[in-house]
Amino acid sequence: MPVYFLVTEAGVPSISEGILWAILGIPVFAFLIIFGLRQRIPELTSGYISIGAIAATLVLSIVVLFNVIGADGGIAIHTHNWLSIGDFDFNLGVRVDGLTAIMLIVVTSVATLVQIYSQGYMHGDPGYRRYYAYMSLFATSMLGLVLADNLLMLFVFWELVGLSSYLLIGFWFHKPSAAAAAKKAFIVTRIGDLGLLAALLLIGTRASTFQIDAIHELVLAGTLAGTTLTLFGLGIFAGAVGKSAQFPLHVWLPDAMEGPTPVSALIHAATMVAAGVYLVARFFPIFEASPDAREVVAWVGAITVAIGALIALVQTDLKRVLAYSTISQLGYMMLALGVFGYGAAVFHLFTHAFFKALLFLGSGSVNHATNTFDMGKMGGLRHTMPITFITFLIGSLSLAGIFPLAGFFSKDEILAEAWIENRTLYGIAAIAAFLTALYMFRAIFLTFFGEYKGGEVVPEEDKNIHFDGIPSVPHESSRVMTIPLLILTIGAIGAGWLAFGRTFHEFVEAALPEPPHHVVPFSYGIAISSSVIALSGIATAWVIYQKKLIPASEIYKTAFPFARLFEHKFGFDWLYEKIFVTRVFQQSWNRLIEQFDTRVVDAVVNASGTIVLVFAQGVRVVQNGQVQLYGVVLGVGLIAIVIIVFIANPL
Repeated sequence: MPVYFLVTEAGVPSISEGILWAILGIPVFAFLIIFGLRQRIPELTSGYISIGAIAATLVLSIVVLFNVIGADGGIAIHTHNWLSIGDFDFNLGVRVDGLTAIMLIVVTSVATLVQIYSQGYMHGDPGYRRYYAYMSLFATSMLGLVLADNLLMLFVFWELVGLSSYLLIGFWFHKPSAAAAAKKAFIVTRIGDLGLLAALLLIGTRASTFQIDAIHELVLAGTLAGTTLTLFGLGIFAGAVGKSAQFPLHVWLPDAMEGPTPVSALIHAATMVAAGVYLVARFFPIFEASPDAREVVAWVGAITVAIGALIALVQTDLKRVLAYSTISQLGYMMLALGVFGYGAAVFHLFTHAFFKALLFLGSGSVNHATNTFDMGKMGGLRHTMPITFITFLIGSLSLAGIFPLAGFFSKDEILAEAWIENRTLYGIAAIAAFLTALYMFRAIFLTFFGEYKGGEVVPEEDKNIHFDGIPSVPHESSRVMTIPLLILTIGAIGAGWLAFGRTFHEFVEAALPEPPHHVVPFSYGIAISSSVIALSGIATAWVIYQKKLIPASEIYKTAFPFARLFEHKFGFDWLYEKIFVTRVFQQSWNRLIEQFDTRVVDAVVNASGTIVLVFAQGVRVVQNGQVQLYGVVLGVGLIAIVIIVFIANPL
C-alpha cells in the first residue's frame, strides 16, 4: 500500500495515484511500440502513436492541475518501498504539488504542439519513426523527473533526460557536426551531473534518506546545516549548471542546434534546459538556509545572463541567436532563485516555455521556406510568410518584456526581486533586458524586412534532411506547422496575466514546506523603467538595422575588439577544446590514464589469470581418469573428516 505524507497546512490533492503513474507510463508504452515495431508500422502511424500518447498525458496533466487548484496547492506523496538495506530504504514514488502540476503542463503542452508541428517539418525524413520513438523516450524522462518524490529516482530520470537529448541532438548522425554536438552535450552535462551525484551520496550518508520532503524537514529543523548543507546545495546546483547551460558549462547548448528544429523547441527552450531550474526550485529550502550556496546561484545566474545576451548580439544564425537567448533567460531564472525569487523564477520558466518554443518553431518555419538559418540570406519574409512573421513578432515582443505580453510580467518580477536584494544584480539584469530587445529585433529586421536575398541551395547529399524539396521562392508553411504557432502565441500573450492577485505564486509556493521569507509587491517604477529599457533596445535595432542611420559595419569597426570577443564566445570553446581536451586530457591526462591502465588495471587482471593457471596446473595432475585413484582420495577424505569431527568433539 502507498504511504501518504502531508507536509503543508494547505489542502491535500486527492488525485488518484493511478493517474500519476499513467502520466509516466503512457509515453513509455508509446516508445516501446514505435521502437519495437518501427519496421512494421506505417511511417505516419508512428507519429500518431507518439502524438496520441503525449496528448493523453496532457489531458491527465490538466486533470492533475485542476485537482491541485481545488486543494489550494498543498502536497501529496505516494511512495512505495522498493529495497531496504539495513536502516536505509530505497523508495519509488510520485509527488504532487503546485510546482509538479505546472511542470507537467509545460512539458506535455509544449511537447504535444511540437510533435504535431514535427509532422510537417520531419515529413519525408528516413528517420521519421526513430524520431518519434526518441520523442516519446524524452517525454518519459522529463515526466519521471518532475514526478519523482525522492532524489535517487529523480537522478535516474535526470540521466535518462541526458541520454534521450543525446539521441535527439545527434538525430542526423550522418552529419559530423550533429554527431560532435551530441557528444559535446552529453560530456559537458555529465560534468555537472558529477556534482549532483556527489550531493546524492552526501545526503545519503549524512541524512540516510533520499526523500525530498524528509530533506526539507531536516533543513527546517536545523539538523542539516553548516558545511554539509552548503556542499549539498552546491552539488545540486552543479547538476543544474550542466542541464540548464549556466556559466561555465553553457557551451553545449548553441552546438545542440544541430538537431532538428522541433527538438530545439522542445528540449532547449521549454523542458530539458528548464530541468536545472526546476531542480534548484524543488530544493529551494536548502538555498534559503545556505547564504553561501544562494550567493553562488545568484552570481552564476547573473554572469550567464550577460554572456548569453552579449554573444547573441553578433550571431548570424537565427537559431543560434535563440540558443544564446535561452542561455540568458535561464540565467534570469537562476538569478531570481538566488535572490529569494522562487515564485518569479518558476513564473518566468512557465512563460518562457511558450514564447521561446514559439520562436524556435518560427525559425523552423523560416528554414523550411529558405533552407537556411543564415539571416544574411533572408529578408522580406513578412510578405510571403505572414503567419510566421506575426507569431515570431509576438514571441519576440514577449521575450523583450513588452506590456501586456507574458514576458513583461515574469521578467519584471525578477527585476523587482533583484532590486530589493542586490542593486548590482539588478543593473546586470536591466542591461541584459536592453540587449535582449536589441538582438531579437535585429533578428526580425534582418529576417523579415528588406529584400529577400535568395536563401540557400541544398547540396545533393543533404537533401534527405530537407523535406519538401527546394522551394524556388519562400512560402508559408503548412497548417500542421502554423496551427501550433498560433496556439503557442496565445500562451505568449496570455500566460502573464496569471500574475495578478498572486494567484500563480500562491499556487506554486504551496509546494514549499513553509512560505517564502519575503514577498515583493508589484512595482510601477520597475514596470515603467523596464518597459523604457525594452523599447530603447527595439528603437536601437530599428535605427541600425532597418533605417540604417548608423551602419552596423561602422559599429563593428568601432567596437572591433569587443565584437571579436563576442564572436569567439569569450574564448570558452577554445579554452575547453584546445587547452583542456587537446593538451590536458589527450596528452598529459591520457598518458597518466594509460600508465594506470597498463601498470595497475592490466597487472591485476593478468596476475589473477596467472594465479588461476598455476593453481590449475598443480591440481590437474590428480585428474588422470583413474576411477580407483578417485575412490582412494574419496575414502581418505571421509576418514580425515571423521577424525577431525572426533577431535573437535571428543566423547
